[in-house]
Amino acid sequence: MNFFSFDYNPGLKFDMFTSMHLVMFVAFIGVMILFFLFKDKIHNSKNEKYFRYGLAAILLINEIILIIIEVGAGEVYLPFHLCSISYLLTIALLITNNEKIFVFVFFTGIIGGIVSFAIPEFGNGGYDRFRFYEFIIAHSAIIYVPIYYLTTYKYRINKNRFIRIVIITNILAFSMLGINFILRATNIDPEANYMFTMGPPPEVEGVFGVFPWHIPVFEAVLLVTFFVTYYFGDKYTKKHIN
Repeated sequence: MNFFSFDYNPGLKFDMFTSMHLVMFVAFIGVMILFFLFKDKIHNSKNEKYFRYGLAAILLINEIILIIIEVGAGEVYLPFHLCSISYLLTIALLITNNEKIFVFVFFTGIIGGIVSFAIPEFGNGGYDRFRFYEFIIAHSAIIYVPIYYLTTYKYRINKNRFIRIVIITNILAFSMLGINFILRATNIDPEANYMFTMGPPPEVEGVFGVFPWHIPVFEAVLLVTFFVTYYFGDKYTKKHIN
């Protein structure tokens, strides 16, 4: 089926800041409205556990189909982008309710998801390709699931957790820099650029610069966005949880 094809349809190519990008954004807003309408009802339901497990299953199937499509097309698939890591941890969070996982995903998932919707980096598949819908599902999940746990399970955000996640994320990023070099040097993935440590997406290269000068810019953006996320999470915690 063409819907599950890795190759995109040139007639329905996805480009940023076009009507197709707007459709993606509208879908994101639609999911947000449904999320805030039903999150408390879901949490208070006696079947809440089955809802979480069901959503985790949907997200896992979503990921498996993506892997089959990419590997079947001869591509290298490694879940090393920050959003991919957050996505897998989101599935684990839904199954385990682990608060330590929540803290990591709260920062990396929300920030990574919002940035990804702003500047999508997933190839050129349009409405007629599974990848388009997989992207919306995956990046909506890593934003809304941690918000669900903050607002319904009352999991906490505080300064110590904020500092810990900043350190962990930086360790991950610099580790990924080494992994990218190895993948390129061994020709396993000649264009490896996980967590964009080898350079920003071409569409925003003019803003962030090229390797290695983009790294301090990325670091500054990381700190600012993490702090903003921490500020609102901490403010919510103090007002509604403590």
